[in-house]
Amino acid sequence: MFKKLIFIAILFIGVNSFAQEVDFGVQAGYTNVKVAASSMGVEVSENASGFYVGFLTDFELNENWHIQPSVNYFNAEETDFLSIPVMLQYYIENSGFYLQAGPQGTIVLEDDPSTNAFGLDAAFGAGYHINENFFIEARYGFELTNRYSKDIQDQADQYDVDLDSGVNTLMIGVGYKF
Repeated sequence: MFKKLIFIAILFIGVNSFAQEVDFGVQAGYTNVKVAASSMGVEVSENASGFYVGFLTDFELNENWHIQPSVNYFNAEETDFLSIPVMLQYYIENSGFYLQAGPQGTIVLEDDPSTNAFGLDAAFGAGYHINENFFIEARYGFELTNRYSKDIQDQADQYDVDLDSGVNTLMIGVGYKF
């Protein structure tokens, strides 16, 4: 975990050296979490809704390109998560609209020995700046990693069974940049 924090700190310092302007902000909204598991062609999934709140940093590289890392706490039903996206944003000229894509780490804060707490997602979305400070956005994160622990996967491999589990997220919310 310490190595991940050092990597994030170095990333912030590196991006900050290229940024023309840096803004900080807060965001909050609705989240929907889909937990899916599959084995031998059969998939079982469950959806849960909740809320998210978080902090962001916006590094303006130029007028059209921004990098926006953030840390969001979210809760769906009775499960707590952290989401750490690093989004590359492209602002469409003179419109207020932007498109975004990038990696997103999702951490389950509940202890479950059969699953991995950390997952890596490919996230993408769009947003709109209402004015200089307020914005709305929607982002979907599609998990790329398998949430089952190595022990569970090793046991399934003994019986030639392929197990896969993931957590996909949808976040729709508002934000304010200071």
